[in-house]
Amino acid sequence: MTTSADAPLAEATRTPWARRALPWALTAALLAGAWVVNAVALPDSAPEAPFVTATTVGGTATAGNLTAKVTDVRAARSITDPRGWTAEGSWLVVELDAEAVDSQYGSLLGVAELTIDDRTFRATERGQTMFRTGALVPGVMRHGAVAFELPADALKGTAVLRLANASTVADNGVIELLIDLAAIPVENAVNLPETGWADR
Repeated sequence: MTTSADAPLAEATRTPWARRALPWALTAALLAGAWVVNAVALPDSAPEAPFVTATTVGGTATAGNLTAKVTDVRAARSITDPRGWTAEGSWLVVELDAEAVDSQYGSLLGVAELTIDDRTFRATERGQTMFRTGALVPGVMRHGAVAFELPADALKGTAVLRLANASTVADNGVIELLIDLAAIPVENAVNLPETGWADR
């Protein structure tokens, strides 16, 4: 039986061990917490990843301040715009209707990219297209096209089309369309539509 006189002695024998064990226990807990945080944390690129809205040909999709409907996808060996400009090569032409959602400010179709495997192509700025030309208006669809000049061997497999109305899409979102390139016949020539108000 331990008397009151023995209590200080017993406490003294327990205290050194407790003092040594406490830091180890805290360290283990902190390491475990850090491991959990690291396991569930998003990658460094996650804050820059845009919100994606998937669509199909003929379907209408909205991302950020952009509403778009891809109406047709064609491949050609040459393209001609409404002003008579012509270019030969390997082309993918995407016809679409687009409008701003709630603001005309910064509403250019500023992102039109096509990714095939590990290669990404930006829409051409040559000729008359919708790419980076003219602000989109809320509630009023504009019709036109974007065109991609591709290497001769690129028209195969699956491509991902991305459309957005800002050069930085992280806060605005992006519209994505999967395109089966092998299912698109290659035409000798395609006339780009004139950019203007869409028929509704």
